[in-house]
Amino acid sequence: MFQLPKGNPLFENLAVAKLKLTDVVTKLANGSFTGYASFSFPDATGILVFESGKLASTILLPVQGPALNDFEAMTTLADLMAGSATGTLDVYRLSMDLTMCVHALLQGKALYRSQELALIDVKTLLERVKDERMNGCLRIYTDEKSAMIFYKDGSPLGFFHDGAQDIDTSPGESQQLAQDPRAKLDLYTTVSADELMAHDLLDVINVPKIWDAAVARQQAEMERLNRELADKDRMQSLNLVNSLENQVRAIYVDYVGNVGRGIIDKELTVAGGNSCLLDEAQADQLLAALERAAKLLISQKKIAEMKEKVTALLTQARA
Repeated sequence: MFQLPKGNPLFENLAVAKLKLTDVVTKLANGSFTGYASFSFPDATGILVFESGKLASTILLPVQGPALNDFEAMTTLADLMAGSATGTLDVYRLSMDLTMCVHALLQGKALYRSQELALIDVKTLLERVKDERMNGCLRIYTDEKSAMIFYKDGSPLGFFHDGAQDIDTSPGESQQLAQDPRAKLDLYTTVSADELMAHDLLDVINVPKIWDAAVARQQAEMERLNRELADKDRMQSLNLVNSLENQVRAIYVDYVGNVGRGIIDKELTVAGGNSCLLDEAQADQLLAALERAAKLLISQKKIAEMKEKVTALLTQARA
């Protein structure tokens, strides 16, 4: 995304994971804030533009896909905040006129977009901006650089280029970029600052309700993931204990013969099922019962060999 003028930083690099969207919006609205709040995530950037505490615009710019505005943008921003551990928040105070221009850049009417500068009569275009007393932003850019000229009532407020912290009064960077044969141009216009202030998105967007719904969705998703993880753990445990039973059964039958199958079944039932194989104390009791039954069928030496193999198998499984 193109860079925006930072102006006077109110907050920078705040961890979104520690914030609530309702608190951020309420603080800026009650403080009659003018400027913008930028929420940065790995896959998207959300921007809230305020004029004297009124929410003038909300936009969410995904790394891929179309931009979202107003209610959709706020809803998606809430979901990102509720589920993110890596997002950051920057808040910059700007003048009312410059905030109006930023609004134009983000959500204004596009008179020109991705127009090759070489095909534009720039002088005539600037005369039109002046004659029609336009409010907005003229953006000149290549794949590597960009510069912006902000206008109020057809007169330039100042110049901004990538890497700058604030507005410049010199058009040097813009003029140099305009000479690049690869340069393109965007021109966005908007209403005056007074008209912009006549509308407040907070009158129609219920931020607390959106935030509560996002938190509920996040909690439901976490519960679903926890259930899936628990089910996966149970299945892995079940598969492990069934495998252990089969291996113990094979060792026992190998030493005492087919009669061992019935002995195993009986002793597992007494022990409460094959889950006892994962508990050291219960497994020792089972092994002792199997040993007692085997004394009538095989020698003590064979019993010792069998016991050693079973013990090693269970010890490895519990490691």
